[in-house]
Parts: sequence; structure tokens; C-alpha cells
Amino acid sequence: MKKCYYLALFASVTVGLTCCCPILEVDPQIVQEKIYGPSVTKHPVLGDRTVLYFDQSTCMMRDYRNASEVFVALRPQLGQYCDTMLLMQGSTRRTLILSRDMNVVSEALEQINSDIPYTDIRGAIFRICNSDQQAILITDCESWFVTQQGQQRNLDLEAYMSEPFRNWLRKGYSIYMVIEPYQERWQGNLYDKKRFYFIFTDDKLDSPISNNLLGQLAPLRNRGLFTEYKLTNADIYAQRVGDMIDNNLSFTYKSFNGFDYVAIDDDWKSIREYVMKLDKYGNPFPEDEPAPLIKNIYFEDGYNYRVRDVEIVATNITSQYVALEDSTVTPIITDMSHGFRLDKDALQSNELKVFLTEKIFDHLTDEYGGNLIRLDFAIKEIDLEPFDTNMFTWQSLFNNGQAICVSQSIENALVDIEVLPHRAKNRRIIYTVFIKTEKYKP
Repeated sequence: MKKCYYLALFASVTVGLTCCCPILEVDPQIVQEKIYGPSVTKHPVLGDRTVLYFDQSTCMMRDYRNASEVFVALRPQLGQYCDTMLLMQGSTRRTLILSRDMNVVSEALEQINSDIPYTDIRGAIFRICNSDQQAILITDCESWFVTQQGQQRNLDLEAYMSEPFRNWLRKGYSIYMVIEPYQERWQGNLYDKKRFYFIFTDDKLDSPISNNLLGQLAPLRNRGLFTEYKLTNADIYAQRVGDMIDNNLSFTYKSFNGFDYVAIDDDWKSIREYVMKLDKYGNPFPEDEPAPLIKNIYFEDGYNYRVRDVEIVATNITSQYVALEDSTVTPIITDMSHGFRLDKDALQSNELKVFLTEKIFDHLTDEYGGNLIRLDFAIKEIDLEPFDTNMFTWQSLFNNGQAICVSQSIENALVDIEVLPHRAKNRRIIYTVFIKTEKYKP
């Protein structure tokens, strides 16, 4: 037997006092707090402190760093954006507490007059990526490892950054890289090398340090003094750019952080006729094309990934919503994805345009006086954006061939199963729409 839900019991489900049939009214604020919010995977939040890691090896000795226009441009700001400075001196670290009213960074740099070899860059990057703090790392990426026999082993030919990079990206963070070519003399020969400025941050912060530091380099960018690269899996997103629902319908909508809520006032007979262009027998009207129920939602590809396909994950969550206040109702979430169809041609233009199929009527109900449907737009397939590995390689001073430690680490991180946007649970869904409709009975 169907039940009535009274306003005094639940503000979002009301019924007329003289009517024995329920009328579903949905409070979108409750949807946000009790349905959408708990379903979104939260990633860690970066702390408000920033650590500067400085490689005290040949690449950053006084003559080399003073000849770098990139470093000269960044140097005045490092003390303003960083709270702690770690001087990496071989296998050890020296910690300096920075103060914005004192030029501690410049003072520390002026005191550096010795090249300390065999720096443990690998350990520094693990330290950064296992923490939840913004960080800056300035280095030539020549890392050394002490074997069990106590020997120093160079890691130019090993992708030693792979695991820490993966750890950082899995959390939804980003790594900005500024790569500056320079020449270094070693054993009487001049070698073409690379100096790297890594910025570990989160683009979702109100003011990530990447914005400020990269802004300092704007005057140098067009002169070709450096190249830039960004490593992230968290920058694919979608947004509504106009009316979302077909204009043949009467509706209201409200936008929240991460989703849109839409209430359609028309009954399903009108939707069938004016949107699906079907008569009461389910036959299409001659020379009349179906209209999209949802349109004007566009997605942006990421820096590292291009979206190749998107799918709709649709569920009828009416009973889940009603059960929030009525403990006698068993929450049942019904998969109704087959009731919706994405326009594949529109997808090529990065638009999420949604049509209804006749299977929609297999999953609607009149039990609660209406239907609450959740549509999640999920990345189904992606393509990896190609990158020039030469940006990150250099002639190794200690091994035959090119140093591939950076380039191979980037590639390994980008193809990691937990980093790929369509495989990562907290990256797959790029947009959500909740639709409240009238009840339906076949």
C-alpha cells in the first residue's frame, strides 16, 4: 500500500491534507548535503606552508645561478612564498626557517661556496610527495644512491621519480616544471644540461604558488629561455554555458558546487511528445527529430589527457531521498543508464548533449509522487597527450647515453592505473545533474 508523507514529517516531501497520493518535493540543499556530498571522494588538502628544496651541487653554485636569468627572476620571491628552506647537501639536509621580513634565502645563498656532490634528490622527492604541503625543488635531477656496500650509484638512467610522482597525482595535486637549459663544465669538458624548477601544488587552492612564480617568468617566456610542463590528472572538468533543459519544457534549476539541480514541471506524456517526439504508442512523429533533454554542458580536456569518450551513469534515487526521513522506506538505487543517450557527434565538439530513449519508462515510478534521477557524466576513454621527451633529457656525465630519469618518470606516472582519469574513482565523474520529474505510471 502506498504511503503519504506529510510536511510536518519531512519538509521536502509534502502531501495535500485531502489527498491520499504523495507529491514529491525535493530540497536541493538536502541533495547536496546528504546525497551528493557523501558520494564525492575527498582528496587531502595541502597545508598553508611551503618548503623550498635547494640542491647544493654544481648546478646551483654562485657562478651558475647568477648566470641564470630564470633563477634571478625567481630569487626575490622565494623568501616571500616559502616558510622553510632545505639545503640538500649530499645525503644530508640543512634546515633554515624563513621569515618574510628578512631576506634569509639570499643570505643563505651567499654563504654557499662549496659544491657538495652525491645529492639524494630521490629522497627529497619522496619526502615532498608523501607530505601534503606545497613545495619548490630546484635541482639538476642528478641523484645518487648509497648501495649496501657503501658505494655511490648514479640514477640518471633510472625512473626514480615514478612512485613519488604517482603518489602526488593520485591525490589530485599538480606538478609544474620549468626546465632551463645550461652548460656545465666537468672534467675539462662542457656539457649541455638542464636545471629544473619543480613546483608541487594544488590547482584547487585559492592562490597556488604556481600562479605567482610563473607570473615572475612571463617577461622571459617569449625569449625561449625555458620550457614549461604541467603534470596532473585533475584538470578535466565540465560546465554549463546556457539553459540546460529543452525550452519546450517548464523547469527551474539551481547550480551548486559540482552539480546542477533541475525540477521539470511537465508530466512524462508531455516529455514524450515534445522532447522525444513520440506519440502515445511510442511511434516517432513523421519528419520530426527528437530534441535533447539536456544540452549546453561543455567539458575541457586536460593538459596531459584528452577525453575520447564519455558515458552517462544514471540512477533513480527517489527512494534513497525519501528514506532520509522515513525509516520505513527501503532505499533502492535503480540503474537507468539505458534510458539516456549521449550525442556522439556533439561529444566531438566537447558538448554533453543528452537524449532520452524509450527505456526510460522502464525505470520510472509513481510510488512517491515523483522521480529523482541522478545523472553522472563519467570519462570512459582517454588519450594521452604526447610530450617531447627531449625537454627532460640530457647527456649523462656518469653513464653512456641520455639521462632519462625525469622523462621516464613522467611517462610512468601518467599511465599509472590509479592516475588515469577514467580509471581513478575520484577523477572519473566530471559533472553531475539531479533531475526531479513528475510521477509516471504505464
